[in-house]
Amino acid sequence: MRYDADHILVDGYSVIHAWPTLRALLARNLERARDGLAAELTRLQDATGIAVAVVFDSRAGRRATHGETPAGVEVVFTRKGMTADTFIERLVGRSNAPERFLVVTNDGAETFMARSLGAQVITAEQLREWATAEGDSLSQTVARLGRKEGRKFRRHNG
Repeated sequence: MRYDADHILVDGYSVIHAWPTLRALLARNLERARDGLAAELTRLQDATGIAVAVVFDSRAGRRATHGETPAGVEVVFTRKGMTADTFIERLVGRSNAPERFLVVTNDGAETFMARSLGAQVITAEQLREWATAEGDSLSQTVARLGRKEGRKFRRHNG
């Protein structure tokens, strides 16, 4: 499973509520659920090389904020009164190449709007399947390279 995109825009709370492991974290701690999603998206970004941004609805009374996790996944909190859906729609709508965006959401209205603007859209479940497959593939590659390098090291230093 591959998607031809330059940017992945994730409706953060839509995905958190759809993934059972993140939904369970959310019941205990919102911050841990957001961090868990960012960690999964980091693996996907590392495996695919596609830039990932996760967008969350505004924090009450705050301005919009953008930041990155240590691995470079962009985390966006919209400004007060703006939804993640609106943020994503504006970003895609203002792009000269909306077809290069892959929007991830389980929201039917957001799916319709993103597609009408020219973006590709997948569900949270499709994202989970893709992220798992890419993460597993990356782990296998790293393990294979580690074994290969280990053999070289033993040959030269053994």
